[in-house]
Amino acid sequence: MKKNTPILLVIDHFGSGGAQRQIVNIANGLADSGENVHIFIYYPEFTHHRANLDNRVVVHEAVKSNKFGFSVVFKLISLLYKYNYKSALVFLNTPAFYLELASLFYLKKITLTYSERTSFELMPTSFLSKVRYKFHGVCKNITSNSIVQSEKLKLVHAKKNVVYIPNAMPEPFFDIEINPQAIEERIFTVIAHTTPFKNFRYIAEALILYKTNYSSPVPKIYWYGRIIKSDEFDLVAKLLQQHDLTENLVFRGPSEDIPHVLENSFMLIHPSKFESSSNSVAEALATGTPTILGNISDHEIILKDSSAGFLVDLEKPIELSRCLETTTKIDLIAYQQLCENAKYYATESFKSESVLKEYIKLLTN
Repeated sequence: MKKNTPILLVIDHFGSGGAQRQIVNIANGLADSGENVHIFIYYPEFTHHRANLDNRVVVHEAVKSNKFGFSVVFKLISLLYKYNYKSALVFLNTPAFYLELASLFYLKKITLTYSERTSFELMPTSFLSKVRYKFHGVCKNITSNSIVQSEKLKLVHAKKNVVYIPNAMPEPFFDIEINPQAIEERIFTVIAHTTPFKNFRYIAEALILYKTNYSSPVPKIYWYGRIIKSDEFDLVAKLLQQHDLTENLVFRGPSEDIPHVLENSFMLIHPSKFESSSNSVAEALATGTPTILGNISDHEIILKDSSAGFLVDLEKPIELSRCLETTTKIDLIAYQQLCENAKYYATESFKSESVLKEYIKLLTN
């Protein structure tokens, strides 16, 4: 490992989110390439992905003492002067604001790279949030894991180096062999927490329409992810009960083994209303699992380039019901081709090596 001029990575914590997993993967890749890598967090109590962090990576912690995060900014300023970082990569809007603010008090040169991970549709619109977003202008590089969003960012930050870099998928997903036997039970899968914008009501309404319009057995859909109760969730539970569909949309809670969940899945359904780029879609493709995707963000591009699934209109549950009916009739040869297309596309797009090269290029030049 190089001992001079370390690289700093900044994020809020090591919790179970996709951004947290990505930054740990990047830290490990930089360490493997011989870089001296530090990570800074300010919610040390969340530790899910910390176990996967290479022990060569140095971790710095602060405790956020109030909602304004002054303690976080002061700690970052002290680290900048102590270690003279040559470059820094920060994920997520709030951690970026803290690092960008700290950099204004740092009198030496540092190259900042901000990675935008939030869908524009979910961005807060308050005055303070808009001011905070403007601070990204102090960064030299801005990346996004979404093709569509990268193009929009180029318009917002016309003078910056804006780069599309997809999420890297861990090797266990690629290690899964294509499983054409999944066609036998034809179990559909959703992987998402049950927040309302993840659109579980759309799935329920599509199943009700399927039962109304088709004589074939209603498909089974297993939903994996943390169950977050809400009025919307309770309403959907009642709808399923009223139509005797509680065994057709089953909320199974989180799983510790998503690669093998996908291995046994016929297809992944991704009904989210908003997303910059979905890990669950990339994970499914990496395991060779075909997808049914809502018409948001990069999904139309992914399906056109991969030929690994179907696009549905999220405003029309009837479209999903028709798609489910079509896919329940698909034969083994056509299904296996979809699986192979998915695996090939993911291998070309989401392998860690190619993704890490892009980040290393930004952080070491």
